Amino acid sequence: MTGDTMAAAVFEGPGVLSVLERPSARVERPDDVLIAVRASGICGTDLQILSVPPGHPAPHGVVLGHEFTGEVIEVGEQVQGLGPGDHVVVAPNVSCGQCPPCRRGLRNHCESYTTYGIHVDGGLAPLVRVQAAACHPISARVPWHVAALAEPLSTVVHGARGAQPFPGETAVVIGGGPIGLLFTALFGLAGCQVVVVEPTPGRAALAEAMGATRVVGPGAEAVATARELSGGMGADLVVDAVGSQLGPAVELVRKAGRIVLFGVNERARTDLAQIDVTRNELTIMGTFVGQDVFPAAIGLLEAGGVDWEQMVTHRIGLPELPDAVDELRAGRAVKVEVEFPE
Repeated sequence: MTGDTMAAAVFEGPGVLSVLERPSARVERPDDVLIAVRASGICGTDLQILSVPPGHPAPHGVVLGHEFTGEVIEVGEQVQGLGPGDHVVVAPNVSCGQCPPCRRGLRNHCESYTTYGIHVDGGLAPLVRVQAAACHPISARVPWHVAALAEPLSTVVHGARGAQPFPGETAVVIGGGPIGLLFTALFGLAGCQVVVVEPTPGRAALAEAMGATRVVGPGAEAVATARELSGGMGADLVVDAVGSQLGPAVELVRKAGRIVLFGVNERARTDLAQIDVTRNELTIMGTFVGQDVFPAAIGLLEAGGVDWEQMVTHRIGLPELPDAVDELRAGRAVKVEVEFPE
């Protein structure tokens, strides 16, 4: 990085992620905050953007990275409450405030979202410019690679609030990726027995480390385990952290139980007998990114009680990123974070 340019991870087109020199970010507006990025995570959404054909839209030429944390180095003249040296995490989804969902208070369903790292330049670069309203202070005691988990954890906080886990309940989490592991930790903190459905040995071991009561394979083994732990009833609560598991979730859940659909897969379709939902009085809830959830996520990271950093399986420099994306696609990595030196 020179004074005028910086290396950044740029989405050049379908399947192409390149480390290129870009103009250095700088304060331009009175409400801008310039952040020296310290860690930026790679998300499943990034992999969808980089799929061929793309599974999620993003403009060509954008700097990716929407899970990032860093140190404030400069603020615009109208910014209050933030100053150089502050540690912050960034809520990447910026709502317009004017569309019908926003006016109803549903900012996470804004029709004109701007998202740092997807629609506009994000945190896979040493410097990023964001609006002050997107910045949330976090304690300097939290290591950078843990602080970068705030964004995915915030989305899981939103889903867990809707799921309403209760001590003593049996919860099944389908999928042991980053989101599934975060749900596992939160349900464990809530006092649930947590069954994680994950066939991959490495991720299964992480699920146990994050508090799973049992880790099992899919199908009959998962159903039998859920019934065993629940006195034959089935799971009180099931989370699909994959995006294509509604059918298995219906088999796992008890009568009058709750199903939370979190994972995103636009191509997923399920052949579901609606009578199973009606007769068994199932509650099926979709959950998206949430709003006003960053303070709770930050509180969890600051409080400790969970060894969050064990989820971060790969800590790399920016030049290593293309190879790390391949590791994620192959299932050999769980959470990859790009770190930038202080």
